Amino acid sequence: MTADKQSPVHPGDGPLFESVTKTPGMMAQRSLSWVPVAAVSALVCTGLWGAWVTRELVSKDQLAPMARIQLSSVVGEYVQAQARSATPPDQVTAETKAFMAEVEGNLKARGQKGQIILVGEAVLAGDVPDITAEVRKQVFAKIRMPQPAPAANVMGAMQQAMSDPSLLRAVGNGNGPRN
Repeated sequence: MTADKQSPVHPGDGPLFESVTKTPGMMAQRSLSWVPVAAVSALVCTGLWGAWVTRELVSKDQLAPMARIQLSSVVGEYVQAQARSATPPDQVTAETKAFMAEVEGNLKARGQKGQIILVGEAVLAGDVPDITAEVRKQVFAKIRMPQPAPAANVMGAMQQAMSDPSLLRAVGNGNGPRN
């Protein structure tokens, strides 16, 4: 074969493309079928689901399934603050009821989320997380801590009580019961 009998040379034609002629059937073979698309989609969805599950399991916002609280220290702290305040008795009663309702509401909300709360005094041993500080912070964010009375008022009340002998007789003369 000589160069004269060959077909004319077009730019981009080479020995690899001599026998290739494009037909309409060949174009259909190059399109993707639904199987690889579905496989890639399933792989992406599985990866996203795995990331979500990992985030939920590792999340710090997750409540421990079981926790303890030193309830006596939280209530004792509030009662001592009320005792040191110059709040009238009726107001002390109302504020204490509101405080106890807030503590109860906080613990009920935790229970509804599935957390088991143990009173710290009942926990003998074990690795149970203590939520006392967290509950104290949440409760005192909603309920105002009573402020101590000024020292001058306390001293004045004590001096007045000491100066009135009738008040001292009502207290008694000893530690034992009166007969």
